[in-house]
Amino acid sequence: MRLPTEALLPFAKKLADPLRLEHEVRVLTNTQRRLAGRVALVPKVDLDAYRFQAVYDWIEVRVHFARPTQAQHVQQVLRQFLDRNSHIAPEDLGPGGVFTACTIKVQEPASMARITEIHAALKTSFGEASAARVTGLEISIDAYPAQPGDKDRAVLLGAMQRTIWTGRDIWSNKNSRPRAVFAKVETGVRKLLRAPTMRERDLSAVSPDAHEIPPIDATMYLGASDDDLMIRLMDKVIDTQRMDGSFTDLSEDRKRVRIEATLKGAELLAIGVTDIASLKALQASRLQKRTFQFKLPTFSARSQIRTGSDVLQNEKQRWRARTWLRAGLVGLMAMDRESERFLKTQKRDVAKAVRRIKGPRPRVFAGKRLADSFVAWDEMNRKVNVALTALEKREGTAWKKLKP
Repeated sequence: MRLPTEALLPFAKKLADPLRLEHEVRVLTNTQRRLAGRVALVPKVDLDAYRFQAVYDWIEVRVHFARPTQAQHVQQVLRQFLDRNSHIAPEDLGPGGVFTACTIKVQEPASMARITEIHAALKTSFGEASAARVTGLEISIDAYPAQPGDKDRAVLLGAMQRTIWTGRDIWSNKNSRPRAVFAKVETGVRKLLRAPTMRERDLSAVSPDAHEIPPIDATMYLGASDDDLMIRLMDKVIDTQRMDGSFTDLSEDRKRVRIEATLKGAELLAIGVTDIASLKALQASRLQKRTFQFKLPTFSARSQIRTGSDVLQNEKQRWRARTWLRAGLVGLMAMDRESERFLKTQKRDVAKAVRRIKGPRPRVFAGKRLADSFVAWDEMNRKVNVALTALEKREGTAWKKLKP
């Protein structure tokens, strides 16, 4: 059986022919039962031709001062440590812009040690009525091509769009579902999957053509802005985007493929981040399993065609491959989910009919599902791990330099 191997990488912001991402059919040598006799589709991307780097984009901290103050005074303390203004959101704003509690978002912190220094300075200046706590954190993985160029970034982004994995529920909340955003208007948002129905049998996800292809000049989202975890993938070509729509173009050597993860609530607790003191124990590499994990699809084939069931099985694998090439893991997960739900419904219907006529028990349609039919993309995961480990080392150096 031959599987399709070419993925189209279309544009949304301009009229241009789509780029193409080829895949290698790799025979798996894993010994796990669930992967026996299966092959994987692996993007043909030279990962060694990119430099991967992990950075903290911003951190958000809620503080409660013992003495009332104003935003400009808080900003003055912050600017002793930062080269740009921070966003300050007061909670109990009173006459004259006075407040005691606020949330501060520090962009591109030099280190978590620097955040500890800032917190100490704020306590000295305004006192502290209750302990400060971390309310949000964003971390990114950037991939810079060795030879700067649009095509190399697009190919890697296309591969990452299809291989990014999340174990979180991105289906129940309609705002959490996979989508691509390429403009700040309603028509600039493209849902990648049709919303599943709860009462009707919805087989739309089983059809490859029902899945939208994420454009390579759009930002792909997994999760909603109010979720505890939201993931974004993009071709980062601009910076410092402002409220008025203006922005700064990045130079060619600073353009990169980026995956961002925004954490808050339960996700912060899961990695041990609560108050300022907890930042010293923060390990970036712990985020990989929960946030920056990449997987590949696997397929089974029946080489000896003896029955119609064999033909249908092979055709199903081709449909799964087509779905993967269009929508990646999220599309394939939706397809497999709908297929299994439909199969369970059919089994129930058959069982009911058999009970009515008191005939023999129905045959078993399929064995127990062992696990998702995905396997880790080891090469990509190693690159991400090296980047996160390097960030940990930089943080360790910063903590050592911190004055007691």
